[in-house]
Amino acid sequence: MKPAAGSCPLCGHESTSAYKNGKFRFPKDIGAGRLCRCNSCGLVFQNPIPDDLSGFYEAYRGEEGKRFLNEVETIVKFFRRRRAVAINGLFARPGRVLDIGCGRGQMLQELRSMGWECFGTEFPGQAAKGLPFRVYDSDLVDLHLPGESFDAITLWHVFEHLKDPFSALAEIGRILKPGGLLVISVPNIDSLQAMIFGENWLHLDLPRHIYHFSPPSLSRALEKKGFIIEDWRHFSAEYGMSGTILSLGAVMTGKGPDFFNALRRGKRIWTYGIFVYSILMAPFAAAFSTLEALLKKGGEVIVLARKSGGSLG
Repeated sequence: MKPAAGSCPLCGHESTSAYKNGKFRFPKDIGAGRLCRCNSCGLVFQNPIPDDLSGFYEAYRGEEGKRFLNEVETIVKFFRRRRAVAINGLFARPGRVLDIGCGRGQMLQELRSMGWECFGTEFPGQAAKGLPFRVYDSDLVDLHLPGESFDAITLWHVFEHLKDPFSALAEIGRILKPGGLLVISVPNIDSLQAMIFGENWLHLDLPRHIYHFSPPSLSRALEKKGFIIEDWRHFSAEYGMSGTILSLGAVMTGKGPDFFNALRRGKRIWTYGIFVYSILMAPFAAAFSTLEALLKKGGEVIVLARKSGGSLG
């Protein structure tokens, strides 16, 4: 691990405090760690930041590139297409898109079918094989991509994983065309579900989530790098509802994060049980997510921002 930072990595303020008294379970082999909140900008982050988390990503992709049961994979595919349709609808014509942390490339494949020229990145050693577009197997800042070369850049639940998301934002600003679109989706550490479920909150995901953003701290990060924020979206049928359903299941069963891990192609009977439970809980989760959105306390927030100097094409 790196030495404990003496100041907030976002605003530089030197006053931080333990987030919720530091009562969070870190894996035993990660060593001593804690969550801190900056007393100025509100950013929550691991302190110290782990040196190597590669071992904690090995279970992210299952057999044959699948992470879940076939029934769950169908739902995942639906939401990936929904993302692609939403992005495509913001442009008059297809362009060049970069999806940072593209995973299996499902959203990019949908965008490609709509006429987009697609590119993706993944953490070293995590890139999917055999996709019909280029996936860079490296950190963004190490790629040295051509400047002003993308119309849209997206990060779906990736920004919180980056060791230096603020340097990544600067690089995004360099390679995005003037007026280009940046879409960032992150868990909201100030959401109702984060407050209610605490260490059982699905989207806490320690130690993989290094930084935990709220709308104010994410706004500060974007504006600091010169981005203009156009819209916030606080309701999420994908991550917002799943956060409620699986966090509640973790509390009721006492299994904590292992409750969600069973969906990653674990024991079949247990996994189907969680799937049925999730379907039954969907109406409640939809109502709760709607309440969160009305209060602007959604479990997931999506921000649409653009690089100054132009308009979306």
